[in-house]
Amino acid sequence: MDIDGVFEGGGIRGIALAGAAAAAMDAGYAFRRAAGTSAGAMVASLVVAGYDGDELREAVCKADWPALLDPMPWTRIPGIGKHISLMLHHGMYRGKMLEERWGRLLAAKGVRTFGDLSPGSLKLVATDITHQSGVVLPEDLRQYGIDPMGFSVARAVHMSAAVPFVYVPVRLPHRDADGEVVLMSDGAMASRFPLEVLQPSEGRPIVGFRLSDDDATHEHVPIRGPIALAIAVIGSGMGARETLPRLALEPGRVVTVPAERDVFDFDITPQEARQLFDAGRVAAAEWFVTNNPETPSVPLSDRPDS
Repeated sequence: MDIDGVFEGGGIRGIALAGAAAAAMDAGYAFRRAAGTSAGAMVASLVVAGYDGDELREAVCKADWPALLDPMPWTRIPGIGKHISLMLHHGMYRGKMLEERWGRLLAAKGVRTFGDLSPGSLKLVATDITHQSGVVLPEDLRQYGIDPMGFSVARAVHMSAAVPFVYVPVRLPHRDADGEVVLMSDGAMASRFPLEVLQPSEGRPIVGFRLSDDDATHEHVPIRGPIALAIAVIGSGMGARETLPRLALEPGRVVTVPAERDVFDFDITPQEARQLFDAGRVAAAEWFVTNNPETPSVPLSDRPDS
């Protein structure tokens, strides 16, 4: 059966989301459309490109995750380097390796631009920090004078995953505004779990994939200096929602995926990546055994105890 998937942002924990997507395919579901933010954008792009469950495991578990933090030249200077990179480039890491790696994975399935995908099958969320607005890729590229179908999917993934202060914002020339360059950054600032970008399709359910670290221990982390403060602020925005109660009702069906790892802990070994992927796959497999995405959600007002 075809389903539409929505994948939440969450840094390195997106590996567990990929495992959950694999479980959906193991259960006989195929992703017709997918939407995602940040790490969710990385997963959404692969499932729409045609990766099956085992190929997903191979792709994300063999990725050189530490190398995706490719430092700006200033960042390597001990002590003051990160501060200089933030002042000069608004970020410590380029994001070039992330884009190149995802470009190779997508190209292996014949996908380079949005024109290589079925129309409307992939929607990624980024944040235009120049105009302080959320952007849905590829369709919103028109407002910058850019042909959506000719735009690189890997570049869009890079935009969605460019965490502020960590990655340098992606520069996007505004072709309808002479000389203007727009800065694009992490879509989680606009919508971390972008259910709203997929309109329901009659006969095809939407399944959401959210991260949870409910069993994790939240340790006190000392904050010393502007770099630590910036990372703590962004990390809180990406992780704090898991410590709060879930909404009583969310559109579609939502699979909660365990991922007990810091969002910025990219220093992950292939073995640890496999463990994170497999934990997401097992948890989602259990969900699909006891839940039927084809059954419509019951509105809160219609529930017996409401």
